[in-house]
Amino acid sequence: EKDKEKKLDDDSTGTTVPQSAFLGPTLWDKTLPYDGDTFQLEYMDLEEFLSENGIPPSPNQHEHSPHQSGLQQATSASPSVMDLSSRASTSVHPGMVSQNCMQSPVRPANRNTPSPIDPETIQVPVGYEPDPADLALSSIPGQEMFDPRKRKFSEEELKPQPMIKKARKVFIPDDLKDDKYWARRRKNNMAAKRSRDARRLKENQIAIRASFLEKENSALRQEVADLRKELGKCKNVLAKYEARHGPL
Repeated sequence: EKDKEKKLDDDSTGTTVPQSAFLGPTLWDKTLPYDGDTFQLEYMDLEEFLSENGIPPSPNQHEHSPHQSGLQQATSASPSVMDLSSRASTSVHPGMVSQNCMQSPVRPANRNTPSPIDPETIQVPVGYEPDPADLALSSIPGQEMFDPRKRKFSEEELKPQPMIKKARKVFIPDDLKDDKYWARRRKNNMAAKRSRDARRLKENQIAIRASFLEKENSALRQEVADLRKELGKCKNVLAKYEARHGPL
C-alpha cells in the first residue's frame, strides 16, 4: 500500500526520474587497469593522417557565410580540425611546392643599364661651317659635295707619301719628234695632271676633315670636363650618404 501511495504521489507531481536510453552497462562503472610499464601513448602526425586518408585541403575556409563568424570567434581558443587541415595542407606535399617554384619562370631583374648606343649615331654639336670655296676644291666635279662630318679615311690613305723625284729630262732632236712622240707626250702629260689633281683633291679633303675633327675634339674635351665635374659632385654626395647611412 505504501508503494502504491508513493507511486500515486509521483504521478500527481509529474516528476519522473530520467533514465538512459542505452541498455548496456555504463562505461564509468568499468575501470581500466593501469600499468606504468605497459601503458604507452602513441603520437599521430596530422600531416601523415591527412595524406594517408586522402583528405584534400580546404581552400574555401575563408569563404564561409557571415553568420558563421560568431561560431568561429567562440571556438577560436581551441583550433578546429578544419584549421589544422588547412595549415597542414601547405606542408602535405612539399616536393610539389618546391617543384612548382623551380618550374615557375624566372623574371629578369630590372636593370638600370642603358641599351648600347652605336657610336656612329652620336652627333656632337660643333660650330663648324667650312668655306664653300674649300668644299668646292675638295669635291669631285659632277659628284656630291664633300662632307667633312661623314667622310672617313683609312690608315692607308693617311700614311705619309714619299717624295717623288722628277725624271731627268732627255734631249731629243727635232727630227725625231714625230707623231708617235707627240702622242706619247700628250698621254704622259694628261696622266701626270690627273695624278696631281687627285693628290691635291685628297690633300684638300684631309685638311678640311682635320679642321672639323679639331673642332669636334675641342667640343668633346669640354663635354668630358663638364661630365667629370658632375661626376665629382655625385661622388661627394655618395660618400656623404655612405658615411651617414652605410654603404649601398
